[in-house]
Amino acid sequence: MNINPLSPNLINILSNEPGYSGIAGVATSSEGSFADILSDSLKNAAELDTADKVSALELLMGKSDDLSALMLDIQKAELSLNLALQIRNKVIDAYNEIMRMQV
Repeated sequence: MNINPLSPNLINILSNEPGYSGIAGVATSSEGSFADILSDSLKNAAELDTADKVSALELLMGKSDDLSALMLDIQKAELSLNLALQIRNKVIDAYNEIMRMQV
Protein backbone atom coordinates (compact mmCIF):
# COMPACT_ATOMS: atom_id res chain seq x y z
CA MET A 1 0.00 0.00 0.00
CA ASN A 2 1.52 3.25 -1.14
CA ILE A 3 0.42 6.45 0.59
CA ASN A 4 1.25 9.63 -1.27
CA PRO A 5 1.62 12.85 0.75
CA LEU A 6 -0.19 16.02 -0.23
CA SER A 7 1.67 17.90 -2.88
CA PRO A 8 3.27 21.20 -1.79
CA ASN A 9 1.11 23.03 -4.35
CA LEU A 10 -2.09 21.74 -2.73
CA ILE A 11 -0.81 22.74 0.72
CA ASN A 12 -0.05 26.25 -0.57
CA ILE A 13 -3.50 26.54 -2.12
CA LEU A 14 -5.18 25.41 1.10
CA SER A 15 -3.09 27.68 3.30
CA ASN A 16 -4.08 30.70 1.19
CA GLU A 17 -7.80 30.03 1.66
CA PRO A 18 -9.49 32.55 4.00
CA GLY A 19 -10.27 31.06 7.38
CA TYR A 20 -7.89 28.11 6.94
CA SER A 21 -5.62 27.66 9.94
CA GLY A 22 -4.15 24.22 9.33
CA ILE A 23 -5.24 20.94 10.87
CA ALA A 24 -5.62 21.63 14.60
CA GLY A 25 -2.12 23.07 14.93
CA VAL A 26 -0.43 20.14 13.19
CA ALA A 27 2.40 21.00 10.84
CA THR A 28 1.24 20.84 7.22
CA SER A 29 4.66 20.60 5.64
CA SER A 30 6.76 17.50 5.22
CA GLU A 31 9.61 19.07 7.19
CA GLY A 32 8.48 17.77 10.61
CA SER A 33 8.86 14.14 11.52
CA PHE A 34 6.05 12.04 12.94
CA ALA A 35 7.75 12.06 16.35
CA ASP A 36 7.84 15.88 16.32
CA ILE A 37 4.18 16.11 15.38
CA LEU A 38 3.24 13.58 18.05
CA SER A 39 5.27 15.31 20.76
CA ASP A 40 3.78 18.70 19.78
CA SER A 41 0.27 17.30 19.99
CA LEU A 42 0.98 15.77 23.42
CA LYS A 43 2.48 19.06 24.58
CA ASN A 44 -0.62 20.86 23.34
CA ALA A 45 -2.85 18.42 25.24
CA ALA A 46 -0.85 19.01 28.42
CA GLU A 47 -1.09 22.80 28.00
CA LEU A 48 -4.85 22.63 27.51
CA ASP A 49 -5.18 20.41 30.58
CA THR A 50 -3.20 22.92 32.63
CA ALA A 51 -5.38 25.79 31.36
CA ASP A 52 -8.47 23.78 32.32
CA LYS A 53 -7.17 23.26 35.86
CA VAL A 54 -6.23 26.92 36.23
CA SER A 55 -9.69 28.03 35.09
CA ALA A 56 -11.38 25.64 37.51
CA LEU A 57 -9.23 26.83 40.42
CA GLU A 58 -9.91 30.48 39.59
CA LEU A 59 -13.64 29.79 39.54
CA LEU A 60 -13.50 27.88 42.83
CA MET A 61 -11.47 30.60 44.55
CA GLY A 62 -13.81 33.34 43.33
CA LYS A 63 -11.24 35.07 41.13
CA SER A 64 -13.42 34.48 38.08
CA ASP A 65 -17.13 34.12 37.51
CA ASP A 66 -16.99 33.10 33.86
CA LEU A 67 -18.46 29.60 33.82
CA SER A 68 -18.66 29.49 30.03
CA ALA A 69 -14.89 29.96 29.69
CA LEU A 70 -14.36 27.11 32.14
CA MET A 71 -16.68 24.85 30.16
CA LEU A 72 -14.85 25.73 26.93
CA ASP A 73 -11.49 24.95 28.55
CA ILE A 74 -12.85 21.60 29.78
CA GLN A 75 -14.12 20.70 26.30
CA LYS A 76 -10.83 21.71 24.65
CA ALA A 77 -8.86 19.60 27.14
CA GLU A 78 -11.20 16.63 26.64
CA LEU A 79 -10.96 16.83 22.86
CA SER A 80 -7.18 17.09 22.87
CA LEU A 81 -6.93 14.12 25.25
CA ASN A 82 -9.27 12.07 23.05
CA LEU A 83 -7.16 12.98 20.00
CA ALA A 84 -3.97 11.91 21.78
CA LEU A 85 -5.59 8.61 22.82
CA GLN A 86 -6.80 7.91 19.29
CA ILE A 87 -3.35 8.63 17.87
CA ARG A 88 -1.84 6.29 20.45
CA ASN A 89 -4.37 3.59 19.57
CA LYS A 90 -3.64 3.93 15.85
CA VAL A 91 0.11 3.71 16.47
CA ILE A 92 -0.33 0.58 18.58
CA ASP A 93 -2.61 -0.97 15.95
CA ALA A 94 -0.05 -0.21 13.24
CA TYR A 95 2.74 -1.71 15.35
CA ASN A 96 0.69 -4.87 16.00
CA GLU A 97 -0.11 -5.15 12.29
CA ILE A 98 3.58 -4.91 11.42
CA MET A 99 4.43 -7.54 14.03
CA ARG A 100 1.85 -9.92 12.49
CA MET A 101 3.40 -9.65 9.03
CA GLN A 102 5.25 -12.69 7.83
CA VAL A 103 8.72 -12.13 6.49
